[in-house]
This record gives sequence, structure tokens and C-alpha cells, in this order.
Amino acid sequence: MIKINILDQSPVLYNSSPSEAVRQTIDLAEFADKLGYLRFWVAEHHDTRSFAIASPEIIIPVLASKTNKIRVGSGGVLISHYSPLKIAEQFNMLECLFPGRIDLGIGRAPGGDAGTIRAMRTTSEDAFLKTDELINYMTASSEKKNYEGVSATPAGTSIPEVWVLGTSPDSAMYAAKKGLRYAFGSFINDEYMLQCFQTYYQNFKPSVFLKDPYLNLALFVICAKTETEAIRMAKCSEYWIAHNFLQGKNISFPDEKTALEYKFTPEEKLFIEYRRRSAVIGDTANVCLQLKTLAKKYAVHEFSIVTITSDHEERKMSYKLLAEAMKN
Repeated sequence: MIKINILDQSPVLYNSSPSEAVRQTIDLAEFADKLGYLRFWVAEHHDTRSFAIASPEIIIPVLASKTNKIRVGSGGVLISHYSPLKIAEQFNMLECLFPGRIDLGIGRAPGGDAGTIRAMRTTSEDAFLKTDELINYMTASSEKKNYEGVSATPAGTSIPEVWVLGTSPDSAMYAAKKGLRYAFGSFINDEYMLQCFQTYYQNFKPSVFLKDPYLNLALFVICAKTETEAIRMAKCSEYWIAHNFLQGKNISFPDEKTALEYKFTPEEKLFIEYRRRSAVIGDTANVCLQLKTLAKKYAVHEFSIVTITSDHEERKMSYKLLAEAMKN
């Protein structure tokens, strides 16, 4: 059976606030736990009206405390902004509190524009070198040894599951050479997807973390009872893409009426068609078939599903239909 996860970006909907978006994330995590999803990851974004969470490490323990079995983690922590030691200590603490249920997904992107980078006091240090340091703290702690005379507290008997997140061959190569799990974000950009998969599998080296390559594909999915219904639900995200990517606006996600009535320009239509190639939108049977085909074609072990609609309950229904269908 193919393993499926949820990657929740905490979208802020037209009729709600960031606070409500956070509450919806908690509700969705509890729902996903009952449905049998393997993982629930939260993203990190800054200076945006679209997404509510800037601090995954703060909401992760809340999600873990309100669920029973599902793994909870970051998708991901943006390491360019932070001290590797501090990240190691935060996630060691989470692993101490919720042993065997914490994932540390590491991303290199800034999660915002140039102004965000300045405001975050982001250093010019290479993100891969910072990740090296983070991994050294993690492994040193688990072996009760120090790294350069400093250890990450609290040291425990286990460490979080470490993932490299990315969309570039560089990230795939890094994950492969370090023997780490790799998650590719096709919902962000799928231009180098095949190249990344090939790079990862061809260059993988076993490590203390992993004996064999392990691949997670994160993609945008809308699952509904009919294809027509799924296409309708997708208009929310398409409206947002047109306004945020092409018009340069910073807006929350629209209500269904606004999205359905919007007249897309020819340029916007072309861009949305381009983005649809990396999304899976349709009725339950077709969505399951596409996911199973992708898993077989690219040797994907897990899928992390991103679903955004104008209505929170519809979003939950999409996840429910998918979870029930993928069990068969």
C-alpha cells in the first residue's frame, strides 16, 4: 500500500483570520490521525497573507499532543534563517516529548522576499554547510558525544527522522550523499523532478540515518466524487496563483464565487495549464490511478498531499476520499 501524508500550509481563507487558519490546521491534523495518514507536516512562511504559520517548531507539539499515532513534523524548517544548534535542540526536545513521532524536514528557501531575508537577519552561510552542522549535532547527541565541544540538549536515545526538502538537483545530490530521506516539492516547481529523482537514486550512499534511498513526492491534489466537482474546487487555488504569482499581489485565498466568476487572461490560463501538469485533480478513481502510476514510474515511497480549497470542510472531504480509496 502506498503511504500518504498531509503537507498543510495553513491557508488563510477569504472569510477567516490567520488565527482561524491555525485552528483549522489543528482540526485537520486530528482528522488526518483518525483517517490513518502516516505524517502531518506544517510549512514555514513569512510576511504573507496567504499562509498562517511562520514557526513550525511551536505548533508541532500542539499537533502531536492532540493526535495519537500520526507522525508530525516540519515541511520544512528554513535553515538559512537559524542556528543549527538551536534547531537541533528544538527537535531533540520534541523527540523527547513525543518519541518516534517527530520529523525534521529541512528546506533551503527563504520563505519570503528580500525584505524578509533582511528582517530575519539571515546570514550568508551556505545552507548545506549549516545542514551538515545540524546533522552533526543530531548524531553526536544520539551517541552522547559532543560536536566541537558543544552538544545539543536534551540528548536522548533517539533522534527525529531527518528529511531534505527541495526542488533542485543540488538538494537531491546533497540528500543522496548524506544518506538522507528526500522530499521533492512538485507543487512548488516540477521542472527538475525527473533529474532530481535520477540524481538521488544514482548517488545515494547509506548512512546512520538510512540504508537505502527513500523518496517522498509532495504534490497538489484535489480528490472529489466527480471530476467536475474537483475542477470547481481547484478554482480557488488557480485564482490565488494568478494573483500572487503573475500579478504580484499578497492575498488570502478567495471564496468560491469570486474564484468561479473570475475571467482569467490568456497569460494566466497558459500559466495555470502549465502548473496543472504537476497536480492531480479529479474523481477518486482517477486520482488514485494517477498516484499509483507515479509511484510505480518514479519509485516513490510516499506522497505528501497539499490540498487547498475555498471551504475547509471540502478540503477535509478531499483528504477523506483519498485516504479511503488508497486503502483499497
